[in-house]
Amino acid sequence: MKTKTVLISGAGVAGLSVAYWLKRFGFVPTLIEKHPCLRTGGYKIDLRGAGLEVLKRMGVYPAISESRTKNTRGVLLDETGRQIMEMSVDLLGTRLEGVDLEIMRSTLCHILKDAVKEEECIFGDSITRISDRNDSVHVEFEKHPSRTFDLVIGADGLHSKVRKLVFGEESNFSQDLGIYVSVWGFPNFLNLNDCEIEQHTLQKFVNLYRDRKSTQATAAIAFSTPKLCHSRDPKDLQQYIAEVFAGSKWENFPKILAGLANSPDFYFDSMAQIHMPYWHKGRVALVGDAAYSATPLSGQGTSIAIAGAYVLAGELFEAHGDSAIAFSQYEALMRPFIKKNQELAAMSLRIMKGSAYSKWVHRIGALMPAKLVDFFKKRALKQTTKAANALRLKDYEKNR
Repeated sequence: MKTKTVLISGAGVAGLSVAYWLKRFGFVPTLIEKHPCLRTGGYKIDLRGAGLEVLKRMGVYPAISESRTKNTRGVLLDETGRQIMEMSVDLLGTRLEGVDLEIMRSTLCHILKDAVKEEECIFGDSITRISDRNDSVHVEFEKHPSRTFDLVIGADGLHSKVRKLVFGEESNFSQDLGIYVSVWGFPNFLNLNDCEIEQHTLQKFVNLYRDRKSTQATAAIAFSTPKLCHSRDPKDLQQYIAEVFAGSKWENFPKILAGLANSPDFYFDSMAQIHMPYWHKGRVALVGDAAYSATPLSGQGTSIAIAGAYVLAGELFEAHGDSAIAFSQYEALMRPFIKKNQELAAMSLRIMKGSAYSKWVHRIGALMPAKLVDFFKKRALKQTTKAANALRLKDYEKNR
């Protein structure tokens, strides 16, 4: 087989994972990332099931285990900030204790980048045009000279540029869930050193924690509101969040909101799932959020991206670089798995959206909060564990 060159758009978890496996399977990957360096950020992610198994096959599991978050306690607060109950931090995060892991996203990306090693990575540039020429793909960039590759893989996230250039506008595939998510840092005045806090109120969710490598704490929130925000200016978005949470009954929350203005890694977006009739076209394929975003409500976005990267690279290897065969097989294997994991968001969505169901949940929760939380956490854990393990991974190197 002639050595195939593959351009991968996006140096996040999906892009770095597929680059690693392509290199291991004898391809020549090139990464291009619009940011000037690997993106950092204060938010944490979960690793479970098939995705975690892929990381073990990569040989990076020991580094991930050593670098995982190491909070020991999870605390639930009511709307006034009063403690409802305490539980294991794994149950709080819907993780199987002793099996699933939690890690900071930026830490995982650096571990994956170290595993990829010296493969070409172009930072601070982006793709402007993709022309499939049947036997190759001609790619034009914003800053660098145009180049030709055998294949192109879009691993560039929810708002994928590759998807837009090759498959069409985002609106054709994006299903907005009507929920906003935001993450920012704030002074650790709550002393979140080994403790993680969650607060659930009607149409609002707050998660507070500290990365053990940082002196700052992190607030991760999600909320649903009929008042939409169309601005992308960080100051407008921060003001919008402050207005939505202005009625908080917890006396400490204004101090948490005050951290918005000075947070260097402020993040804000709407939650949306991506549903596409196909994830490949000619010599171009998509992986991760670009193809099948499941949203943070599923708790599985990172794991399915890692699993998808392995399957995509593995099928290309098994098909000796024949993209038509490999891409079709990649979709056939991944689609049932993706469907199960995207469906995980359904229960959380019903609660977050302020439906009659969510109001009933909150009324019951006011009467017996600990029992209700325990019921939903254990139910979610069972469903998540089942979906996370619903993919049988091939051993592509078995007959190598």
